[in-house]
Amino acid sequence: KLEEIIKDNVSNSESCVFLHPTDTRGYSEAELLALTHRDFETRLFITGTQCAGDCAFLRNHHTDNAQHYSNLNYVRDYLKAFHVTKNWTCAKTVLTTLLTLCFQLSPSRYYTLATSLASGLSKNGENTDFEGSNLADGTGWEKKSHINLMVNRNDDVGLVRRKFCYLMDVIFKRMEIKKFLIDDDRSNIFRLVHCETKYSKRKKPLLVPLFSFTLQITLTAYVILEFQSLVRGNHTVKRNMLPLAITTSLHSFTIAIYNIYETFTAHRLLFKQIGPLQLMDFIVNAIIPTVLTCTGFVVIAYQPDFIEAVLDSAALLFIPEIDDQLPGILGHRVDDIVKNFLVAESITTFDTIARLKDEDFTSAELTKRNVKCGVQFSDVYITNLIEQGITDDSLFQPYQVISNKSGHQIDPSSFVTVDCLLKKIEWKYTTGYPKTTMPRVGYLRLTKVNGEVVEIVRKQDPFDIVGISDVSNELNGLYIITTFQMSEDVIKLRVCGSLSPLDFLKAFDTYSLWDIDSTAQKKISSLPVPPNKIACKINCLSRKTEV
Repeated sequence: KLEEIIKDNVSNSESCVFLHPTDTRGYSEAELLALTHRDFETRLFITGTQCAGDCAFLRNHHTDNAQHYSNLNYVRDYLKAFHVTKNWTCAKTVLTTLLTLCFQLSPSRYYTLATSLASGLSKNGENTDFEGSNLADGTGWEKKSHINLMVNRNDDVGLVRRKFCYLMDVIFKRMEIKKFLIDDDRSNIFRLVHCETKYSKRKKPLLVPLFSFTLQITLTAYVILEFQSLVRGNHTVKRNMLPLAITTSLHSFTIAIYNIYETFTAHRLLFKQIGPLQLMDFIVNAIIPTVLTCTGFVVIAYQPDFIEAVLDSAALLFIPEIDDQLPGILGHRVDDIVKNFLVAESITTFDTIARLKDEDFTSAELTKRNVKCGVQFSDVYITNLIEQGITDDSLFQPYQVISNKSGHQIDPSSFVTVDCLLKKIEWKYTTGYPKTTMPRVGYLRLTKVNGEVVEIVRKQDPFDIVGISDVSNELNGLYIITTFQMSEDVIKLRVCGSLSPLDFLKAFDTYSLWDIDSTAQKKISSLPVPPNKIACKINCLSRKTEV
């Protein structure tokens, strides 16, 4: 049933390959020929009809029904309730359930789900097809129940894809806020009370941030008064106090720079408009640390007693931290408050989208409403793998490619570093078992963004059973390895990335993927943008070469 549905609704039906998760067989000759016409970009196919309990399917290079552990059915139910049945109650229920599931997933399981969806949403949803999207001239419509179709007779497929991007943007923007407030631990009392009171009639919690603001302002005012007293008096700088004054000021300056950046991020993600809590957050976390940096140096440098200087230094460092420590002191359940807020906000955002007419779902409107889902991004299965997070026998995280005198290293990393960034990946599969559905890579050439090249070549088989194919495949752009395992050959290899460095950064930000360290970010930002003729499509380039 699935084979029939997909062939009826995709543009490249002649190159479909159906290797189902339960199949234990080799490719047929026809399937091997079809594989030569398939690229390596991962796509989604969403049906209205259930097939073996699934309604959303992963299509990679090796099969149109790849085995996956991420629950993509909720994604289909969400889109179907919004676009097909227009049942807002169902849509909201599925939305909040899907969002809550994303909250509960382990990091690696979230990353693999987000990577798969990002690849399907790529180029404003072009990598996603639907049941009913390609029934030419209405052929077969009389046999179809419209309620089981994701795209009906008069629907524009592009419109459905843009709606898909809108709907998924609701989830991923909430995940971005969750990463900022919970994962990165940036929820001070002002931001937390904003989450607690925005969608609640209870305004009593506002007294706590007001108290914190008043206390921090008062303490800062007293520091300024002490500063004025010392400057206007007959006091002089004590040289033996300068080391403490300088180091304290440098620390305060570092905090000020970090807090200013954090405050603007909080305004962009959380507050979105100027209000009392946002103003208090800005004053306390941007202005006060800056003021204390300047005045604190003089207060410490003029102190005649060592212990007084130490106490002043501790006080100056403590003042900006009061709002950060209050949630813990008062026993606020930060995670629960933030997650409840995000669920409530997702419903409010959905209500806004539900009021839009079909003609409002345009590419221009996507940009106007800052819908970031749809950026070009690809998840690539170079070998045939199960879509899943970290398991007992497989990792899913960035890998560093390191070359040194002792040889090459491909090691897992908790975040993206410069050594993770690859601008070109070339590979050749092994020979000897031409019909295998689990191809191995016998030759792998990785070109890093700094120009370094790492080559992995299998050793010659003494029995001449297994060799290296003459057909070479390559990916160009900016990629990282997310799964890697090898013995004699590379047996597991999955990568993800974009054709453009800017799209790479935007995708990692949009879908809250792994952190990218500052050095890697600077390197990515300095990379040239590829010409349009390269950025139009990902191709699997095949050519005859000598090993």
